[in-house]
Amino acid sequence: MNNLHLIYPEIALSALALALMVSDIFVAPKHGRLLYHLAWLVSIVTLCLIGFTITDTTHWQGVGTLWSVDPLSQFLKMLVLLTTVLCLLMGLEYSELPPKHAGIFVALMLFSSVGMMFLVSSNDLLLTFISLELISISSFILTGFERRNPKSNEGAIKYFLFGAFSSAIMAYGISLFYGATGGTTLIGLSQSGGPVFILGLLLIFLGLGFKASIAPMHFWVPDAYEGAPTPVTAFLSIAPKIATIGALLRIFSILIPAYILDLTTLFVLLAALTMTIGNFTAMFQTNVKRLLAYSSIAQAGYLMIGLVSGGSSGGSILGLEGVLLYSFIYVAMNIGAFSVAQAVASQAAAAGSDDPYNLEAFNGLAKRSFGLALAMTFFLLSLAGIPPLAGFMGKLYIFMSAVQSGHVVLAAIGLVNSVVSVYYYMQIAYHMFFKPAANEAPVSVGPYLVGGLAVAIAGVIIFGVYPEPLVRSVQASAQFLP
Repeated sequence: MNNLHLIYPEIALSALALALMVSDIFVAPKHGRLLYHLAWLVSIVTLCLIGFTITDTTHWQGVGTLWSVDPLSQFLKMLVLLTTVLCLLMGLEYSELPPKHAGIFVALMLFSSVGMMFLVSSNDLLLTFISLELISISSFILTGFERRNPKSNEGAIKYFLFGAFSSAIMAYGISLFYGATGGTTLIGLSQSGGPVFILGLLLIFLGLGFKASIAPMHFWVPDAYEGAPTPVTAFLSIAPKIATIGALLRIFSILIPAYILDLTTLFVLLAALTMTIGNFTAMFQTNVKRLLAYSSIAQAGYLMIGLVSGGSSGGSILGLEGVLLYSFIYVAMNIGAFSVAQAVASQAAAAGSDDPYNLEAFNGLAKRSFGLALAMTFFLLSLAGIPPLAGFMGKLYIFMSAVQSGHVVLAAIGLVNSVVSVYYYMQIAYHMFFKPAANEAPVSVGPYLVGGLAVAIAGVIIFGVYPEPLVRSVQASAQFLP
């Protein structure tokens, strides 16, 4: 294979994941936490190595047989690894995960991350499909990891059934693409039209859209997110979404722009539908995990705006930059929100609550743990796009890209949806600050969760007040090969 050294990080992480899986046989359950530490430390080292080589165009960037390693893919890989690290820290504080299967759990997290790293670099549909299957199979098992929890089993089964269906659709799309072009590569296509070619790409989009929870491929999300262990829920709500949106960007904004295929109008409708369904359905949720699940669907709609802008005939690099900027900020916002939810729910479960993630569990949190309530408020306001927090800068970039590419109506729909989202985000804040607490005991937060929260809150506040370093990094990363 050409340029095999470009994927050394993926090869190293895969080898580690295999070693961790085998180690479950030899490591006693009481020492299982050591495997979490090994996994997140190696993930950090890999993240730093990718970060140090992101400007090295001589040795660590280039086009291989099936992949392209460029600043765009490296930036997205760093986001995937950052999400993995923070979710593994959450796992160290999540008591429901069985310690005797720690090696399998962290191995599945790493395998899923490796799949996403391959996905954002893929320029061949065979690698895209294999990467997506590696992500899916790992995610199915992670979702049902709490085997004694009926909701976890139900969510995993629904996720598996919808996932198998979407994989079949994508495989059929790839076969149509092969029939139309004579190959599976996305580079140097001799044909860029015809009904079979366009239908194949549409089915491929549907397969990727399932992972990104783009409407109407979102039906699995609420049940899977509610039933999965909370660190897994946080992971699934961020990393696969970022990776699949990155793959969609490479295909429909860079290699085969959507406007060439006359698909721009369809993508506009899907973006508007995804935002609207996510936000308006979240208004009626009383379970925080389901509320944040529908919120993540809405976030996929905002990211779709950047995809539309980048793939339009009047599009510019601003759409691509907007997706990268918003993706980075989204990691901080969502990890933070799920971390606080996990801490609150752990106390509620210990107190005997039947539904520890119900909004009632947040009653009086400001009196019990003011710092935790304040942090959650920052995360919620940032998700809603309220200045001066980082979420505002992310949405500003996204909406500016839509206006610049001529999609003013889509930007207006996104703005209206952002206003609507304030209502259900502030429902949580209302319970934290204005509802009396049934239990006056403070919420205990472990050191690993505190570390993850510190990273998240720093990202939300610092890059909201002073976004220039992040903007410069995004502008430097919005470069791609071939």
